Amino acid sequence: MKLLKQGAEAKLYITMALGMKAVLKVREPKAYREKSLDKKILAERLRMECSLLSRAKKAGVRTPLIFKIEPGRFAIATEFVDGDTMKERLARNPEEATGLCRAAGTEIAKLHSHGIIHGDLTTGNIIIQNDKSQGVNGNHDTRLVFLDFGLGGLSSKTEDRAVDLLAFKKMFMSTHFNCMEAWKSLEETYAGSYEGAAAALKQIPKIEARARYS
Repeated sequence: MKLLKQGAEAKLYITMALGMKAVLKVREPKAYREKSLDKKILAERLRMECSLLSRAKKAGVRTPLIFKIEPGRFAIATEFVDGDTMKERLARNPEEATGLCRAAGTEIAKLHSHGIIHGDLTTGNIIIQNDKSQGVNGNHDTRLVFLDFGLGGLSSKTEDRAVDLLAFKKMFMSTHFNCMEAWKSLEETYAGSYEGAAAALKQIPKIEARARYS
């Protein structure tokens, strides 16, 4: 196995599973938590992540296939998705930002309309799957694959949807400052995708105002 990434919650390794290239995610115990509580939290996060990956796929959002679950290690092996992250693509080709944001807005709306809160929406957690037949310049057929539902959950509350979007917005604006205008495209496609989307978008400035005055 080869270490791919060391995150705050888990280590990611490149490995093989079922004869195919895979990513193994192993959750790390937290020394500051009581052991039995830590195991309970890790087990619940593993269970929820597996559930969300499955639910997202049923909602029409592309997610990696689950190859293997190892409850004893709080680990999950998933399909390795070949392609750039949205973060990498925007850094290299900022002119693609509008098309990618439109596609992302559509996919996030699918998640939220099915009660799925991602919990860690970033351009680093979205892969543009390699497929030469797909385009990004203004089209919605980009093959976006959403990764890492480890901090996600289930909710149909407007507030929770808005918080999910706001976290993504903050990350996008601070990281992709050379194409910030493209964010409007994400909001436009999101707004027209399901009942309740407009309410979630309207809640964002209210949350921002609370943060300023708290």
